[in-house]
Amino acid sequence: MVNMKNSLPKRIFSKGSLLFLNRKWIKILGFTVLALQFSCEKDVNFDFDIEPKLCLNCVLNPDSMIIAYLSLSQALSKQNHLIPIEEATITLYENEGFIGYFQDNENGNYSMALYPKTGAKYTITAEVKGYKTLSASTVVPTYLDILVRKDTIGFTEYLNMPIFNLDVKLNDPVGKDYYWLYETRILKGKKYGGNCREINAPFVDDFNRVLDADSNYGFTNFLQTRITDEGYDGQLMEFTIPEFLGRDEFQAQYFLHADEHYDKYIKTTIINRMKETAELPFYEPIQIYSNIENGYGIFCSCSITVVEL
Repeated sequence: MVNMKNSLPKRIFSKGSLLFLNRKWIKILGFTVLALQFSCEKDVNFDFDIEPKLCLNCVLNPDSMIIAYLSLSQALSKQNHLIPIEEATITLYENEGFIGYFQDNENGNYSMALYPKTGAKYTITAEVKGYKTLSASTVVPTYLDILVRKDTIGFTEYLNMPIFNLDVKLNDPVGKDYYWLYETRILKGKKYGGNCREINAPFVDDFNRVLDADSNYGFTNFLQTRITDEGYDGQLMEFTIPEFLGRDEFQAQYFLHADEHYDKYIKTTIINRMKETAELPFYEPIQIYSNIENGYGIFCSCSITVVEL
């Protein structure tokens, strides 16, 4: 920096209310300021090199054998395909006891012929030469104590199909619990769905609520509906899912009981998806939740109750 006080000439005099500088010194001062402006310009390169870490994704479900995927993480600025990790040693423990090793199925895919038990704690570790050993734990939630009843409220005129509500009674167990609701249907061999109808109940999380004047309650939920037992722990939670249309093809309502890790993972994923689809010129990406120590990804669990409609 230039000390402007010392740069001014000493030949300064006043005449009335004006200050006059020697023209020579004015020119010198002007060139000095221009030189400072140009010397401060610099190109900034945002191509950061981020050291990759192991990334593990595995969701336990008591109805399915265990499948895991292991890869290297990459920066958001990179558009390359994920690099799968093969020949890793992935180990599983149940209630702190050794269960076994995952089978390497190539291309980063691993599996274990085991159905997880509800209420059991599972810990996973993954070892790869040159990287820190990653680990994570989860407790598999129990199946829901739930009663669902169809309530026919009318018929469609053009198809003569019934229109019905689903009246739900959920007995919440004591302790912190998280529920996610969504529906699917299969039409001509293709599966559709993944979202849920609006539910007007005080225990429904409104984080993904979108105003919709044409809906039953003036809003819809973006993708799935989240319910927590905060303030209702150990109580009977009753609510209605409105206006299903009877169909010839298969359709079902899913009630997912998630552990705390899967709950946070789904919620942050939906928030980020809402930002991506908002058509904003700029938005701040959301950090997707991860419970992996010494790495990225998710190791979590859930139990799912399916009600065929």
